[in-house]
Amino acid sequence: MGSVCWPAGKKFAICLTHDVDRVYKRWWHSLYYFVKTRDVHHIKTLLGVRGNPYWNFDRITELEEKYGVRSTFFFLEEKKKFEMTNPKTFPLSFGYYSFDDPRIIQAIRMLDSGGWEIGLHGSYESYRNEDLLRIEKSRLEKVLGKKVIGVRQHFLNLDVPGTWQIQKKVGFNYDASFGFRERVGWRDGKDLPFRPFEEDNFLVIPLTIMDVALERSSRGLKEAAEKVEAILKYAERRGSLVTVLWHQRVFNESEFPGWSKLYEKIIVEGKRRNAWFATCREVYEVFET
Repeated sequence: MGSVCWPAGKKFAICLTHDVDRVYKRWWHSLYYFVKTRDVHHIKTLLGVRGNPYWNFDRITELEEKYGVRSTFFFLEEKKKFEMTNPKTFPLSFGYYSFDDPRIIQAIRMLDSGGWEIGLHGSYESYRNEDLLRIEKSRLEKVLGKKVIGVRQHFLNLDVPGTWQIQKKVGFNYDASFGFRERVGWRDGKDLPFRPFEEDNFLVIPLTIMDVALERSSRGLKEAAEKVEAILKYAERRGSLVTVLWHQRVFNESEFPGWSKLYEKIIVEGKRRNAWFATCREVYEVFET
């Protein structure tokens, strides 16, 4: 698409997003993440942590309100069944929530009324299942009371261009799944949104920085912060879009110490560099015509 003129004469843009995977912390979540990362903070949360450390909607909205920014929350309804012969299905099958949960309904409507965007976090198999994705979209729209225009697939699952064709048929206007699972940066050098199908306005909003990928590819928070700084410098120089994904569970400081502060640093540094902050919907509207 070439260069773009961002609103209000801003140099570049930052799109803030959150994937809402699990909202109710279970004891085995701590064991799973400890085995996977060897980080003792996951075990410490088994001892003496009160309340629900994954229910961080108020923390996120208060932080973003403080800086006058808004983000997009992608909500998931995962129903993949556990397979005894495939242990890898364990983290994909347990600990999720339903769009029928009264607390989830309340959270979605609260966020929407406050100016945050609600998108669908398509379930693990939905990236290649049109009927399943259509059902999930319809169920979320029933809760929200209006159309959901954006989607990000769980685990960033994508068949290119097949998934985008499915998403378009289902009625989405944009996809936000195009990014890396294991590292940060712009996949295929796509530092601006693009249309995979020239004949319409379906848009792909590339993912730039995901908390999980940043943690996996960095030796501690210091190196992670340095990578973020380098991306912001590049984006400022090039007029790029930086799409940020911080899962809502990461705002639990007892288990993920320092990561919510790094998210705040992205906002502060983006403001200092004169970035335009936007939801995915607002990014879509810039490129709609």
